[in-house]
Amino acid sequence: MNQDSRISNSIKNISFGLLAQVVQMLFGFVTRTIFIKYLSVEYLGVNGLFTNILALLSLTEMGISSVLLYSLYKSLAEKEERKIASVINFFKEIYYKIATIVAVIGLFLLFFLHDIVQNPSVPLARDLNIIYLLFLFNTVSSYFFYHKISLFNADQNGYIISICNALVFVVQNVIQIFLLVVFKNFILYLIVQSIFQLSGNLIISLLVNKYYPFLKKYKKEKVDENTKKNIFSNVKSTALVKIGGLLVNSTDNLILNYFSGLAMVGLLSNYNLLIGLASGLIVQVFSSLTGSIANVNVTENIEKRSFIFNSINFANFWLYGFFSIGILVLINDFITIWIGTKFILSFPVVVALTVNFYMYGMQNAVWTYKSTFGFFKQGQYLVILTAIINLCLSFLLGKELGLLGILIATALARLITNAWYDPYIVLKLGLNKNPTEYLKKYFLYLIILTTSFLVISFIANYLPFNLRVNFGCKLILCLIIPNLFIYYYFKSSQELRYFKSVLYLIIFKKK
Repeated sequence: MNQDSRISNSIKNISFGLLAQVVQMLFGFVTRTIFIKYLSVEYLGVNGLFTNILALLSLTEMGISSVLLYSLYKSLAEKEERKIASVINFFKEIYYKIATIVAVIGLFLLFFLHDIVQNPSVPLARDLNIIYLLFLFNTVSSYFFYHKISLFNADQNGYIISICNALVFVVQNVIQIFLLVVFKNFILYLIVQSIFQLSGNLIISLLVNKYYPFLKKYKKEKVDENTKKNIFSNVKSTALVKIGGLLVNSTDNLILNYFSGLAMVGLLSNYNLLIGLASGLIVQVFSSLTGSIANVNVTENIEKRSFIFNSINFANFWLYGFFSIGILVLINDFITIWIGTKFILSFPVVVALTVNFYMYGMQNAVWTYKSTFGFFKQGQYLVILTAIINLCLSFLLGKELGLLGILIATALARLITNAWYDPYIVLKLGLNKNPTEYLKKYFLYLIILTTSFLVISFIANYLPFNLRVNFGCKLILCLIIPNLFIYYYFKSSQELRYFKSVLYLIIFKKK
């Protein structure tokens, strides 16, 4: 098991995670560019649509991954091999059952596929069932490996997963690019994706066996009744959270397809790709810290936990705020340069996308603490309310405003519910702090970001160059101005001083 310090583990996980994410981002971007060039926008649409459908099918997973990680934290901290193995064995059985359920439901949906995808082109209609089955295979096969992958994450060894995924992804994308250029065939593209996704999971599974040999020794170990009771109790709560989260995050494409068709879903998918790349980089940082944060919450006093929370939340704001301004200022220019003006969405839509990106991202630190504290029951019904509000508003506003209305609906649903409730739970119950301090910081962060954006926009309006040169100038402004504002305002804060000290340790390699 992992014997390194929390800072050492965090540095490894973040460094390798970010490197892997950048590699995947670059290759994914190149592959998407080739995809757009050689396949029609309709294939982009069906790609996004099937991804959402299968995300909804993962409702059967019921948020079990969060419960699995929480069930392992204390045992890993105390090096209880027998208990760790028993938990892994128990969740293995659960995930195998989930895989079977998803496969059955997924196959049943085949009968309704042509009702969901309305008026597809002749080539797409011919291959629709095969395309869907390949998406279904990817989803189902992943469940056979989740229990082992979770052990690496819980034990602060997520960097191993990052390295494996990056290597597999590079080879996969090189082959996919070749097939797109030569054959222009979406099915071959998906077959390669399926093969490499399965191969990557198999490699990680074998590495888990190597790093944790006691799993084989205790492969028949059963969890005790008390642990099983706690797991089922937590799963009931996470199931509601999972259902609500998926209904909020994975229905936009379905509703948009209903109102505007696959072409609009395809246009949105390009924006989601770019925003997803930014989000992926940030999420990689925080997912790399989850095991270390859990260790803090298990072993440290409440003051240390509070300090680390404030530091993580500050870093969360800085990263998501910086990228939010970049999205607002640059994304339409980038898409114009990348693939042309016909793929552009209106600026109000970009604003709505950015607001959702920022609101969702600013929950990162809160959700990490909420899961590592084991607060699964708190807010379990509120997430369902979020989903109901989102669906109702999406149909009402989507009918009047199309994509813009659907995005506004999602933002409003979050604002009314979990944007304030989850921080309240973490601060009040987990850290014994006044939640109003969090809200004050939240609004202060918004003021700083809004001011930065207005300054950049004012300067950008007077740039006299062509599109590409203006884009470069705006990029420089986005790199400098938000960071100067944030640094100047928080230069004396405990959080920034803490990150400076950590950076010093990294640079000079001190323990």
